[in-house]
Amino acid sequence: MRAMTESLPFLEDAQQGLVRHFGLSEFRPGQAPVISSVLSGRNTVVVMPTGAGKSLCYQLPALLLPGITLVVSPLIALMKDQVEQLAAKGIAATYINSSLSDVERADRLRKLRAREYKLLYVAPERFRSASFLELVSGLGVELLAVDEAHCISQWGHDFRPDYALLGQVRKRLRPPRTVALTATATPEVREDIVRVLLMKDPAVFAQGFDRPNLFLDVVNVSGDEERRDACASLAAKGGSGIIYCSTRKAAEGMHSALVTRKVNAVLYHAGMEDDARRRAQEDFMSAKEAVAVATNAFGMGIDKPDIRFVAHANIPRAVEAYYQEIGRAGRDGNPATAVLLFNHADVYTQERLIESSHPSEAILSDIWAQLQAVEEFDRGVHALAGMVGASEFEVSAALKIFEREGKLERGGRGEGEYGITLTDKAASAQPHAAETQRLLRSLLETFPVGRQATTELPILARRTGLTEDDVRHALGLLEKSGVVRVRRPFAGRSIRALERVPFRELTVDLSRIREQERLNRLMLKRMADYAYTPKCRRAFILRYFGQADAAAVCGKCDRCAGSMMPKPSGAASRSAPAVSGAPVMAYSELASMELRRWRKDLAKDLDVPPFIIFNDATLLGLAAALPVDRESFLAVKGTGESRWERFGPKVVDICLMARAAGHEPQAAPVAPRIRKAKTRR
Repeated sequence: MRAMTESLPFLEDAQQGLVRHFGLSEFRPGQAPVISSVLSGRNTVVVMPTGAGKSLCYQLPALLLPGITLVVSPLIALMKDQVEQLAAKGIAATYINSSLSDVERADRLRKLRAREYKLLYVAPERFRSASFLELVSGLGVELLAVDEAHCISQWGHDFRPDYALLGQVRKRLRPPRTVALTATATPEVREDIVRVLLMKDPAVFAQGFDRPNLFLDVVNVSGDEERRDACASLAAKGGSGIIYCSTRKAAEGMHSALVTRKVNAVLYHAGMEDDARRRAQEDFMSAKEAVAVATNAFGMGIDKPDIRFVAHANIPRAVEAYYQEIGRAGRDGNPATAVLLFNHADVYTQERLIESSHPSEAILSDIWAQLQAVEEFDRGVHALAGMVGASEFEVSAALKIFEREGKLERGGRGEGEYGITLTDKAASAQPHAAETQRLLRSLLETFPVGRQATTELPILARRTGLTEDDVRHALGLLEKSGVVRVRRPFAGRSIRALERVPFRELTVDLSRIREQERLNRLMLKRMADYAYTPKCRRAFILRYFGQADAAAVCGKCDRCAGSMMPKPSGAASRSAPAVSGAPVMAYSELASMELRRWRKDLAKDLDVPPFIIFNDATLLGLAAALPVDRESFLAVKGTGESRWERFGPKVVDICLMARAAGHEPQAAPVAPRIRKAKTRR
């Protein structure tokens, strides 16, 4: 103990503070050296997996140091959760973000000037306000803590442009010490964090990535039914679990299927009302064997120690995101399972999401033209998407780009009334739910059939004696059954262009958008590599995060010890169906799909028909032979030396991926020779 105290000079004070402020008797592994580094005044980078106790690494120093600690955090829900936990311990902490009313924000700023807080949580966007930056600069920040620091890096799986400005913020505030923390950062991301935050020779702590109690499993599934069966099997083993889906629609479908199978499942995604999300989270936290079906909006700040499994129904966008999410399982140290339900079609879904997040120049131009046509656009993202022929996802991404570049501003939330029209079905409808029956009776008593009438949600709630949430839900059910037509009030934010110039004269850095898209595609490929790896999955992850000495065999993943999941009953065949009149050729369906997609994209780039690159027969020959070098590539009919030089390396990459997935090369049949008919003289 004496040697430990000498090597960590602030350990004794830290231990006393740990007991006094947090009621804990000892540090978790890795916390003491980090806290000692921060207290000594050294800039520090901390990479610890989810559940290892990163928050304490800045919260405890904040209470032992004089002055205020400024915490940069990306999510409003996470700030709120941490501040509530600190307040419950009697610690003076608060947050300032867009969820506060003007009165609440003014009150907290007044208390901040009076130095009544020890910790202040803000989102990076807050530093856009010159007055706020001036205020905190005048207070003298003792410690700047940057949470979720991977958001700084374009290599990070959750890049946030406002995080990239924190180096200049740090330069302005001049805190004596800065600590950057993240659960998942590759060596590339760590280098970016140090560079962007303008740190000189920081102490770097990267440890604890191995979670030996987590069994890593990947199960190939052919479609939604197999996914749902697999998740029901996991839930049947008992304990709490989280099932992550890539889209809201997928989450809703999975939740419905599990409820039908009598699983105690709750649904959580960003499209739900705030109250509904809060209830779902509370139900999950309080129930012993609840299963949360969610998008990646769920989980930040969730600290339920007895989660027995985390399943990904669709492939995540990056290894960092995946490892952060599975880290929510087994925090009590008992055995837990992380299962990826894999179908290569999900990779295409993620690629489409990446494309939508980085809209094309044409979409940006069309949106800008619509914003130029009006003084203020107040019809919502849905209407704007319809006007430019793009998805709401693409339009939202484009608006964020324009806002980040300072080309537009958003107004406050819109208000309005519901437009309700009772249809001819209303008089004879017999809804099952009591709340829906009550709402329909009230509507029939109040509104004429066939004519639109307007009303507000609170009025309907008072008339029916239901809560606003119940009214909203019942109204949705009546709308789905065709009993009413509903025009919802505009609840978005108005949009106003700040410049009146054509798009071609607008200075928007499109190269940065395209580079970010390229990096996101690369990270997705690395995640697919994890799914296809023929070797130890734990070693793959540990080496990914820079642990070069990871053991080659762990004994706790499906590659080392076999899968713990039952094989899906309807596994898809890897061979092609027979085609009448054509020779039957067994080939890798995965390689065929990838080769076709690559050929299509390349043909578009080169502005040539796809068959100019390879015809269909040659493509199937490549998918069968799975060549890995020049010799095996040239053995496939229809290739040739010039095609090897131009396309060979990409074809080999695709074939290596298919082989890694367990697909075996086949001998492609020789094409039958067609004999020319002799002509009679």
